[in-house]
Amino acid sequence: MEQTETLSPNPQTLPWWRRLIASSLLAERALTLSALVVALGFFSSKILGLAREVLIARAFGTSAELDAFRVANTFSDMLDSVVAGATIAAVFIPVFSMSLVRDQAARREGWKFASAVLNDMFLLMTVVVTLGIILAPQLIQYFIAPGFDAAQQALAVDLMRIVLLAAIVFAVGGTITGILHAHNRFALAAMAGPLHNLGIIGAIFFLVPTMGVYGLAWGIVIGSLLYLAIQIPGLIRSGMIWFPVVGRGQKSMNEMLHLLPYRIVTTNVGSLTRLIMNNLASFLGTGSISALSYAYMLWQFPETLIGTAIAIAVFPRLSQRVAAQDKKGFRRLFHITLATILALAIPSAIVTFLFSRQIVALVLERGAFDAASTALVAPVLAYFALAIVGEAVLELTARTFYAQHDARTPMFVTLGAMTLRLALMFWWRDLFGAAGLAFAYAVAVCAEAGALYLLAQRRFLRD
Repeated sequence: MEQTETLSPNPQTLPWWRRLIASSLLAERALTLSALVVALGFFSSKILGLAREVLIARAFGTSAELDAFRVANTFSDMLDSVVAGATIAAVFIPVFSMSLVRDQAARREGWKFASAVLNDMFLLMTVVVTLGIILAPQLIQYFIAPGFDAAQQALAVDLMRIVLLAAIVFAVGGTITGILHAHNRFALAAMAGPLHNLGIIGAIFFLVPTMGVYGLAWGIVIGSLLYLAIQIPGLIRSGMIWFPVVGRGQKSMNEMLHLLPYRIVTTNVGSLTRLIMNNLASFLGTGSISALSYAYMLWQFPETLIGTAIAIAVFPRLSQRVAAQDKKGFRRLFHITLATILALAIPSAIVTFLFSRQIVALVLERGAFDAASTALVAPVLAYFALAIVGEAVLELTARTFYAQHDARTPMFVTLGAMTLRLALMFWWRDLFGAAGLAFAYAVAVCAEAGALYLLAQRRFLRD
């Protein structure tokens, strides 16, 4: 009996909406669902984050007290960025994925590796946080906010010693996030961010009225504990076997440690940028640091829902395709992800630029945050808008290198972008004030994303 060959339809003959789906993440149902789960978690976290910032703005406005809190949080944020899910996952998931595609014995060794990472991160961050608490006065006075007066520096020191405690908790929680993502488990990890914000919001209602800005600092610690607790059940359901070991001598640990320093440098260049921005803004007058912080939070809202959520969902699958040596599948997944990100990020950037004043007024203008505060924040947000596209693309392009077990290239590109960013910041600060610092950030991040894309295209994205 003669068999009839079934031909695939010519893509050019399909309706436009089917061609759009075929060239986007909607063609990958499981991946689309994962991205939606992550995006929903980020959306909830951002909505609660907005509510948190509205409550903070109502209570503190753009006061010197709030500037001290923002500064106190800078060093803690830098430590968090080292151990946060995105940092650890970038080097942990590609190595851990190698054990997930093999036999049961390899999976057991994989859990031993995961245990060692958890244990080592807890011990390391305990030591680092202790040093940070001891050296807080010197860090504030000479590096973070030299433009503050003595009273404001003393307040920042007190607050910094409180919020640093959360970094230890995030060290464990961030590693667990990487483990869950490696198993394509995103739901509980996605709930961690919203619970973190709920902890802070609770502190604003119940602690700030009696403790002032110190209550806000303790809210950071409470939120970090909630961030950790929600992920524990997912870890249990993943079948984790905990081993009381450290990573010394493990082959997988040695491979991760080979990649980790490059990733830490890359991540902390970004954190160092925020620190330098605050340093430069501390000379621009009261409210400048808070204006940068408010604007940064607002432009990060669309970028996180688009670039970060999609890149987090796609990264384990990119790593698994590398482990399975599926080069064609890797290229296809990258290209449809990039197309989806650009289709969403570009319109978001345009809207943010055109309606920056209206966005700031709608979200923040109430209580102590008055029209003058809106006038201060809106130009900064408008200049940050360009970063929505650059940062969203960077989230994906950097992960293509990490999936290939290459953490060195993103680091060198980031260092080059940092050089450009610093030059522009010193130049544009005097011309445009805080808005100039934001524009320098945006231009440099777009240059960084473009450079990584060109390198990725040259190395492993060509047919």
